[in-house]
Amino acid sequence: MKDSIQLENDTVSLADVLAPLVRDQLDLGDSVQLDNVQEQQLPLLSKQQLPIKTVRSLLKTDTDPDAIESLELVLNSVVKVFCTSIPCNFYLPWQMKRQEATTSSGFIIKNRWILSNAHAVTNASSIRIRKHGDAEKYPARILYIAHECDLVIMTVDDNKFWIKLESLTFSDNVPRLQESITIVGFPIGGDNLSVTKGVVSRVVMSTYSHSLESLLTIQIDAATNPGNSGGPAIQGKHVVGMSFQGQSQAQSIGYIIPVSVIKHVLDDIELHNKYTAFPTMRFYYQSMENPSYREYLKLNEDQHGILVTSVEPACVLSKVLKKDDVITAIDNVPIADDGTVYFRRGERLSFIYLQKLKFVEDTITFTIIRQGKELTLTSPLDNNPTLVPLHSHDKHPEYLIYAGIVFTVLTRFYLYEFGKCDWYQKAPKNLINLALHDHLQEINQQIIIINQILIDDVNHGITSDFANCVLKTVNDVEILNMKHLAELIDKISNDEDDSYIRFGIERNRFIVISCKRAKQSEARILKQNSIAQPRM
Repeated sequence: MKDSIQLENDTVSLADVLAPLVRDQLDLGDSVQLDNVQEQQLPLLSKQQLPIKTVRSLLKTDTDPDAIESLELVLNSVVKVFCTSIPCNFYLPWQMKRQEATTSSGFIIKNRWILSNAHAVTNASSIRIRKHGDAEKYPARILYIAHECDLVIMTVDDNKFWIKLESLTFSDNVPRLQESITIVGFPIGGDNLSVTKGVVSRVVMSTYSHSLESLLTIQIDAATNPGNSGGPAIQGKHVVGMSFQGQSQAQSIGYIIPVSVIKHVLDDIELHNKYTAFPTMRFYYQSMENPSYREYLKLNEDQHGILVTSVEPACVLSKVLKKDDVITAIDNVPIADDGTVYFRRGERLSFIYLQKLKFVEDTITFTIIRQGKELTLTSPLDNNPTLVPLHSHDKHPEYLIYAGIVFTVLTRFYLYEFGKCDWYQKAPKNLINLALHDHLQEINQQIIIINQILIDDVNHGITSDFANCVLKTVNDVEILNMKHLAELIDKISNDEDDSYIRFGIERNRFIVISCKRAKQSEARILKQNSIAQPRM
């Protein structure tokens, strides 16, 4: 699959304190409107200068009464979310980082549910919600969280909270270019509700910075700020999307999650009684815009599509797709040579859009050309992660300490510990290459690395050069994941007290540890490093 993930510094989440994977803080203008303040700042006029109508009466005259009524309904259904979170420390996996306090927005939907952004409540230890115009903050809890599309569904158990609250309804359509949208939320710059207007600039498949997932996104020119995240985007009386991230390297650019993505999550929960995530087709491809490709592959002039270059072995599609297959259509929707499909008049999207319309375990149909013959193939869809997970939200890092050697799982969040904005320059090159280029060979596979060595007599002479190296084998047995590593160590060390464990490290190096000495050193090492337990 051609890399469908855009540069990670393109988009950032609109939270007061941004997720670790975000590059830069936003610097977007505030747009809180205060009619009373504006009127008080008007210059005083003499009787001869006084207009026939006041400013407020002019506003009332020129504004559609239905629009005012719709806006008032929306305002009463928008809430402010207060979250205290405790992020995990992926470099010192037995520790937590200092707690952080953030604010964001949300709105009421059906079933006494409150919809907001997942990045606003990730690693939450406390969530409280305040209604518009109310002073009380009510305890809330998470019901469902969809990190891939940056959505969370919460509720408040206190019946008092729901008095005079009505749920907002969703539009059936994605807004078109140049259509007006109203953004409502609680951005920085004030504690009251803010209402901002803008127009739709484009509808594209782009990267959600919270998860690095490629999904449908609406770009707008409405001024948005940190804290706006989770607020509804309104057209008339209906919700057409949700604010969630902005552009750090440009002005007056914001992004909203379209209603189609929101409905996909709600339908997923209704169908499966849980969130199953979006399916992923893990094959790699290249475009065929150059006519020489099509001539070489002996395609007709009216045959177009993309060329499969490889398929991840662990992906279910490896059973149907092969290298050098030309995919001409998915579910009977033609694919152009640049990998795009028709969306609506004047607009095209990446073919990934068709995949994201489906659910995990749904069936997808490929029309392909293989060795000059046209074939129709079907396959179920899965959602296996990448070999090095793109995100680890709400997950504690796995680790195992043996003889002072700290083993942990390689993840993007581990690499982010070397630098939030420039990990791809500061992190160890061998680990960067694994994160960007290696593929999942089998389900549940993990890359185990040596995080560091906690100095003790039992590991004397084992230098820090082994830090950030990949563990390959234990007594010549290849390691699949952290669970497998723990099972092997326990089996070997429990069989015989005088046994040894040989850890095979990348570049044909190895470490040998006496099981007897490792057992004797465990309590001592944990105590001197203030570690509660040797593994998680």
